Amino acid sequence: MEHSDHKSLPTVSVVIPSRDRLAGVTSLIHNLRRQDYPRQKLQILVIDDGSPTPYHLPDEGVQLIRHESSQGAQKSRNEGILMADGEIALIMDDDIELLENDFISRAVDVFLARPDVAAVVSKKYDIIRKNGSKKSLEFSISRATWYSGDLVRTDAPCGPVKWGHGIYFVRRRLLIDLGGYDGIYGLNGGHSFREESDVHARLRQRGRLIWFLPDIAVNHHIVSTGGHGPNIGKRLYWIAHNHLVFIHRHLPFWYLRAVGFLFDIVRYSWVQGRFRYIGSMLRGYAAGWRNALRDHGPGRNAWLE
Repeated sequence: MEHSDHKSLPTVSVVIPSRDRLAGVTSLIHNLRRQDYPRQKLQILVIDDGSPTPYHLPDEGVQLIRHESSQGAQKSRNEGILMADGEIALIMDDDIELLENDFISRAVDVFLARPDVAAVVSKKYDIIRKNGSKKSLEFSISRATWYSGDLVRTDAPCGPVKWGHGIYFVRRRLLIDLGGYDGIYGLNGGHSFREESDVHARLRQRGRLIWFLPDIAVNHHIVSTGGHGPNIGKRLYWIAHNHLVFIHRHLPFWYLRAVGFLFDIVRYSWVQGRFRYIGSMLRGYAAGWRNALRDHGPGRNAWLE
């Protein structure tokens, strides 16, 4: 970053919802403190969403919000966004590692140069550890499959994209005006899935751009313990539910894609446990159909309250 006047830079508010993953949060905070962005322009908020053992953070500059019982990642994110002060929100999970020390400053440069950009996403590498081995898979930008609407990996140059891997950087006031994360994706307590892609679509509907910046990257460390969705059956239930809502809202011929998604359910349940979880996914699929058909759009579903 070459800005000599730090006072002219926007404040970046980092919002980190977390549950029962203190080590991940602590590591991420150390990661953030190594950034070259001015410390006085960086606000960090951690939402401890009902962890069995309350969080205690050694960094006194971090604002810690405690929920005595879990309210879900989406409500936690929305609360953090509302309590933040920054013009730009950086929304992160507790299993993320920033790979560059100028990760924040490079993204802020995009916002300063492009007022039409609503959100900036980076490259993402999924880090999977199993049986002593480590695998890294890039999954940065997505496209919708024609038969089920599943979002699968694709390549893209720097610039506007439809579906990134998350929100990460977003103009905070615009996200608030949009209504934040929609509770229908997990009903404010279930496993989060597709809620970030839903926000991307809603931002684009307002004529704003989602900008892919491949010069910066994160490692996403896949963690099986703690968090908001450690139970595999519950997680797969919400994957099926949320995907039905997502394709109903945002993809054409959604009912045909919903039928095609049944093939994905068979595939997912086989990979996860040789059909052990197909019942969970089918229940989520049925619930997703029901809620998609009575969905009136973000902020207009009184039955969610």
